[in-house]
Amino acid sequence: QTDPLTGALNRRALMTKGDRLMRRHQMENKHLCLLYLDIDHFKALNDRVGHSGGDDVLMKFVEVVHDNIRPTDLLFRLGGEEFCCLLSYTALEQAERVAERIRQQVEKTVVEIPGSFERTTVSIGVACSAAEMNDVSELMKAADRALYDAKQAGRDRVCRAGASLSATCP
Repeated sequence: QTDPLTGALNRRALMTKGDRLMRRHQMENKHLCLLYLDIDHFKALNDRVGHSGGDDVLMKFVEVVHDNIRPTDLLFRLGGEEFCCLLSYTALEQAERVAERIRQQVEKTVVEIPGSFERTTVSIGVACSAAEMNDVSELMKAADRALYDAKQAGRDRVCRAGASLSATCP
């Protein structure tokens, strides 16, 4: 249930832990938020610095995210450069602040790779559980739509899924 490169939890762990958390939060009438994170232009970076350099960027990215979430929050690597975080007992506005803090920190971070120093940015979609959601995959879909909007709006930004689950982006 753990990604061997980054140490983040994997997709299988997301589905089991996420559904369990979703049920608990629904029973308690509390919010569960999901951040869907995608490192911007990662394929181009990987092509430029090689897979080893790309791995260094991924590991530093995970470190930055962990430094900006609570110990009780969970980080998952979905594949490639896509990650998500589950933020328990977190309102949408709080989740947006966490996402923005991560975005700013990633933007400031320099990764030393043999022969170069690299910077990257991240696009983030934010969604919080709603009464009509039955499982974590529905929460992921809402956050994924917000992530898509962040990318369409120029990347390196945070967008959120609103009440109608359509995204709003600055």
